[in-house]
Amino acid sequence: MAANGITLARKLPELKECGLTSVNISLDTLVPAKFEFLTRRKGHERVVDSINTAVDCGSNPAKVNCVVMRGFNDDYICDFVELTRDKPINVRFIEFMPFDGNVECQETRSLLTNAGQSGKLFPGLKRLQDHPADTAKNFRMAGHIGTVSFMTSMTEHLCAGCNRLRLLADGNFKVSLGDPLRRGAEERELKEIIGAAIKKKKASHAGMFDIAKR
Repeated sequence: MAANGITLARKLPELKECGLTSVNISLDTLVPAKFEFLTRRKGHERVVDSINTAVDCGSNPAKVNCVVMRGFNDDYICDFVELTRDKPINVRFIEFMPFDGNVECQETRSLLTNAGQSGKLFPGLKRLQDHPADTAKNFRMAGHIGTVSFMTSMTEHLCAGCNRLRLLADGNFKVSLGDPLRRGAEERELKEIIGAAIKKKKASHAGMFDIAKR
């Protein structure tokens, strides 16, 4: 499950009992004031608490998604890596994707790509063996329990090998599953709906300028 972590901590024990085994929590900054500026709400401490609670509930690893933005949080990348020292946390650095015409500069993408490919930014970073369906390049810092990943979705398309399916909280999966479930749809019908959505999957997403236009 992917979540912003604001109210997740108090719900995680029950979600674990219901079968939840993995959680991705978004956190783009370790500075509370920047968090409030970016999200337009308070709650930085609650998100950090959710990450720690995920670890305590057995998530191995607890995944932390961090979108890298030059001039905003790129100076804290090493501090994010430090989160992996003593806990089974997987920090996932994600390339900025330009939506609503907000196109990030090439320098940010270069920063992330170079860090992921060469490891020059982090001496001691060791490349790990990726699963064929992984959407990230995975590494571990020497002496750290957790791992670090780089998701270069803009500079290197990941769609062809991705096997993820995202079901939103409102019941939509490209097409709505909520409505069929409410009217009593059986498993066969749900499989047909999901299959039709998967067949529409493209080999890669649009280029960054096309994404911005859309």
